[in-house]
Amino acid sequence: MESILEKLYYGEISPCSRPTPTTERYLKAKEEVVQYEEAILAKYPDCKELLESYAEAIHVTAACEGLQDFEEGFRLGALMMINVLIFE
Repeated sequence: MESILEKLYYGEISPCSRPTPTTERYLKAKEEVVQYEEAILAKYPDCKELLESYAEAIHVTAACEGLQDFEEGFRLGALMMINVLIFE
């Protein structure tokens, strides 16, 4: 049986490739984004390139936030395990 570290090393676990959320809240928010995009482009069709650049910047910042959240969560989990092992 492989350890979790072996699975991570061999690429069987990939924390950054997770499925898209399917919650009602997420799907509603995603639909709103599409509606806002369509409304902006209908009103300002010449701003398509600017809107795409804006959306890309939003995706990059979200990815950076996701990485930071993952790192902080991992550290917290590791500290909890250390605490459990030291203070059994």
